[in-house]
Amino acid sequence: MTELHLTLWYLTTPAIILLFLLLRAFNKHWQHSIVKSLTNPVFLSIAIIALVLVNLKLPYADFSTHSQLLSWLLEPAIVALALPLYQQFIHVRKNLLLIVSTCSLGIINATVVAFILSILFDVPANLSASVASLSVTTPISLIVTESLGGISSLAAALVIFIGLLGALFGLMLIKWIGVNNQQAQGIAMGTACHAIGTAAALDEHPKIGAFSSVAMALSALLTAIIVPVLYPFLVNTLL
Repeated sequence: MTELHLTLWYLTTPAIILLFLLLRAFNKHWQHSIVKSLTNPVFLSIAIIALVLVNLKLPYADFSTHSQLLSWLLEPAIVALALPLYQQFIHVRKNLLLIVSTCSLGIINATVVAFILSILFDVPANLSASVASLSVTTPISLIVTESLGGISSLAAALVIFIGLLGALFGLMLIKWIGVNNQQAQGIAMGTACHAIGTAAALDEHPKIGAFSSVAMALSALLTAIIVPVLYPFLVNTLL
């Protein structure tokens, strides 16, 4: 093992944090909506880190070990989801039932569509379980996927991929289909694209970001309640 590789491994966490901060500053420099979306700092961070790992031939297992601090931060992130809900509760209280209903429908729709596609493509049971709870932030998805017998690492990768797609194209697609209400835009982003999409929503407009934060937090709670009941029901009914 070369000293260069060891140095890179031990500097993994601060290097990733510094890279993200630089890319975030670069992203804020742009005002054009398309360019701003395509320079999303999370998307660019993942792309750059992947290229470094491949070109330096660094084993992912060792990289993961030396970036463990970032993984540990996922657990307190679950608790932190309550903060935006508390901060914005006074503004969404009048529409809380509508927001809860909308988030619930989004979660049910995502789970049912994923299950039907799993049947159509005849995928293994553990893969089907891995895509059952993707309409939620990563920590909750990991817990729910494990309870269903799915592959946690695959679910985490898909959740991040969906979040990135939402951050890159979500708001553009929502506006393109004619949804101009900022509350509706925020709820759609928070329900479908979770934390990464919410970050993009906050950059777009504080009101969109606020409702996206509320939808993300509620979706985390509702997914933990709905999916462990809905998925076994679908398995027993349709298989």
